[in-house]
Amino acid sequence: MCKIYSRIFLIGSLFFLFGLKAHAQNDPGIGIGAELGFPSGNFAGISGFGIGTSVKVDLPISDPLAITLNGGVMNFFSKRNPFFKTQNFRYVPLKAGLKYILSEGFYAEAQLGTSLPLNRDQKTLFVWSPGLGNLFRLNGNNKIDLGIRYEAWTGKNDNFETRSINTKGFVGLRVAYVFGL
Repeated sequence: MCKIYSRIFLIGSLFFLFGLKAHAQNDPGIGIGAELGFPSGNFAGISGFGIGTSVKVDLPISDPLAITLNGGVMNFFSKRNPFFKTQNFRYVPLKAGLKYILSEGFYAEAQLGTSLPLNRDQKTLFVWSPGLGNLFRLNGNNKIDLGIRYEAWTGKNDNFETRSINTKGFVGLRVAYVFGL
């Protein structure tokens, strides 16, 4: 079910990327934000929600297009299990991507990267993330950035006995204050 939603979201994002023309100026900026993560699929069975913080840099390369660099810390709280000891999932996601301004303040973006574990016995994971957001202009060049994305962290299973691939997927919400440069 989660794969279907993520594919629909990705196809919709691509439709907007190629089907609309930007009407807004693309300004460079650095955003500092708070994040919430709501696990989906199998990940929802072991974690209830996550919180984190991030810093994102937007570097315009043309009027509607910018390169994004994003880093932060994310903690997913584990659900308690009476049969074995569980630990929270603490990671440092590092991503780079492209942001396309669709209209005044509204954008679509896609990012790829890695997520580095802060806990022992957890593995480094590959990250991919499509998303949509809106920038609300404040005084000067500063803005408020509200974004939503589907993010997936993919890698080898945490269980040492299996060699399967495991994906920790979640819907992420981000609220950030963006300092215009």
